[in-house]
Amino acid sequence: MLWFLLSCIIGVESGEDHSTISFEQTKPAHYIDNKNALRSSVRIDGLDKEGELLGHGSGNYLKIGKHKFIMTAAHNLEGASKLAVIDKHNYVYLLPVVIDSELDIAILVPEKDLRDIKAVKYTLQQERSITGETVIYAGYPGDSSKSLFTGIISSDRLFTFVMQSFALPGSSGSVVFDTKGRVVGVVRALKLGVYGHSPFPELHENLVYCSRPRGYDRYALRGILERWKKSRSAP
Repeated sequence: MLWFLLSCIIGVESGEDHSTISFEQTKPAHYIDNKNALRSSVRIDGLDKEGELLGHGSGNYLKIGKHKFIMTAAHNLEGASKLAVIDKHNYVYLLPVVIDSELDIAILVPEKDLRDIKAVKYTLQQERSITGETVIYAGYPGDSSKSLFTGIISSDRLFTFVMQSFALPGSSGSVVFDTKGRVVGVVRALKLGVYGHSPFPELHENLVYCSRPRGYDRYALRGILERWKKSRSAP
């Protein structure tokens, strides 16, 4: 949601001409750029060989120059014969370019450009320490439609961070953005533990584990996509 502060100053005093109305529009100090998260969010369906739905995850439609791709979690590919997103009420299948199981990050390319979803510019935030930063992501948790969440990074390491926010199964693969619209990471997992008298594990929906796509800056990723495209067109 875009938040604007609208200031309208109207002077009314006896004997003076106050025919001019001054408008000032500014972004408040706590403004968060959520356009990239909302516009690019996609639901990724995992299908079996017969095309039946096995489950779903989330991801984001991004671009580097002329190259358009989807970033998601690598574990969303597990067990699925095909991956697809719905565009104009039809499935568009996704082709894997990178499956990085160690970082749990995958790069997929749609068989054709999506029309319902807008690809947003991919810029990677590369600050070493991000603890305490406000972040934002959009995804498809559980049975919900596209939902937007903010969070605070409570701890981080070189390749991972923990975000105090909200997620459920189905949120995995959502790209996390900072307040300037730069990519910070990818939702990976929730904390699971046994507490109290219950013998059953419980999800901690407010502790969200994420991967940082170190090594996938614009230049590196552009090279990967260009080499993949050339290999596809080679006889």
